Amino acid sequence: MNKLEEAESKLKFADYLLQRENFSEYASGIARHLLDAANKAVSVNFGLEGATNVSHILINKKLAEGSKEEREFSGTYLALWKLAANPKQTKEEVTKALSRVRNFVSYVRGK
Repeated sequence: MNKLEEAESKLKFADYLLQRENFSEYASGIARHLLDAANKAVSVNFGLEGATNVSHILINKKLAEGSKEEREFSGTYLALWKLAANPKQTKEEVTKALSRVRNFVSYVRGK
């Protein structure tokens, strides 16, 4: 399984957990899956397959300097890091993040 397939798998699982009745029990796990999916997509997008420790701040800067889609995702990317660290995510925040990560994964796949 390549990194984009792994990212899509994480998105599917995050979506599944998001649909569960007891969202609050799964919220932090969903946020981690979204962040993992975003990291995998960013890794493929910038050809960082072998890199392991690249700062999310540097990645965000690179996104902000990129294509229209990359620039749009740059704000989401930093927000994902904050969302994953937030102990009380809202369903609305997580739903928006899922949509934005899904769009970015689709963009990377189409490149």
